[in-house]
Amino acid sequence: MKLLKKLGVTLLATILIIGSVLVGNTQDSYAETSYKKQLYLDTVYRYDIDGDGDKDLIEAFEAGGELFIQVNNCIEVVESKYYPDYGSYDLKIYDFNKNDKSSEIVFTWYGDSEWGTKILKFKNNTCKLNRHYYDAIISSYKPSSGMITFEEYDCGRYHKFADAIGCFSCYDKVRINGYNIYNQYTANTTKNIKQNKYIAAKNLTAYTSTSGNRKAFTISKGSPAYIYALYQNGSKRYIKVKNKYGKYGYVKIGKSLMFKKSSCIWWR
Repeated sequence: MKLLKKLGVTLLATILIIGSVLVGNTQDSYAETSYKKQLYLDTVYRYDIDGDGDKDLIEAFEAGGELFIQVNNCIEVVESKYYPDYGSYDLKIYDFNKNDKSSEIVFTWYGDSEWGTKILKFKNNTCKLNRHYYDAIISSYKPSSGMITFEEYDCGRYHKFADAIGCFSCYDKVRINGYNIYNQYTANTTKNIKQNKYIAAKNLTAYTSTSGNRKAFTISKGSPAYIYALYQNGSKRYIKVKNKYGKYGYVKIGKSLMFKKSSCIWWR
């Protein structure tokens, strides 16, 4: 399974890189490849990154095994362990929210079996946003609202769910507006997770909502369940499940495996 994931990551990374070269600057505002400009190392660009009408100086460069981005007089570390021989790296300018009048610099790295995305925003000579989403890569975005969808694996923002359900992948969403970014509470699982038959290792109580006040049904020990979404708000965590009768509910997770190990997905 680990090999399958590695092959999948490599294939996806190749597709994204090729697609970004061929499809850049398109009008397809929902495509991951719809970016404004590709940035290459040691090349000086002039681009209005903060929407103030003046073109900003932008340059990416490597020094001492670290990757830096300079915007005007501000220099920010993009990657502290920059090893191009052991992974693929990509640096682009995006405009995720057409209403906030500013653009984003996005750094993406593809490793052997993991990946990550960093979103940076600058204003004049200041880096106002530097947010890293580990084990996640941009799948799509909606410029009318600034909503970004990541394809994310179990070492990402929802990593604590791995203790309860094993390895997984999901569509994590964040919203960017100006120099602020807002993590959304719910991430839908990907097709392979939805279709996996999880077998309850104990009786599980499903609730009608993430408030956990009203019981919907019980998943008996040994019965199947299908995981459709992950909910995370602070320390509150639930999985949205469908039982064998097609009913949906929310099950609160803890720090131990809720399903039989043999029924879970493992790739790490």
